[in-house]
Amino acid sequence: MSVTLPKELAGEIRSIASQGEISSFFTEALEHYIAYHKQRIALEKGFGAWKSENHPALTTPADSTAYVRSIREADRERLERLGGVRAK
Repeated sequence: MSVTLPKELAGEIRSIASQGEISSFFTEALEHYIAYHKQRIALEKGFGAWKSENHPALTTPADSTAYVRSIREADRERLERLGGVRAK
């Protein structure tokens, strides 16, 4: 694969990565960018999927906080019943 870069960018990369590390520098940078790109696509596809009318008990931040706390409490109680360590 061949890639052409602007001189300024190539110079910045050379100042960060030594000659033997440039391929691994690009590999790591591209892995991060691809993960970011996939996440952005997933967020765009999922945007608007949550409808408040489908979840009337969770319409405010306080409702959501109470819901999460109830789940955590149920987990704590379950751990206690199973003899596990009590979470703080």
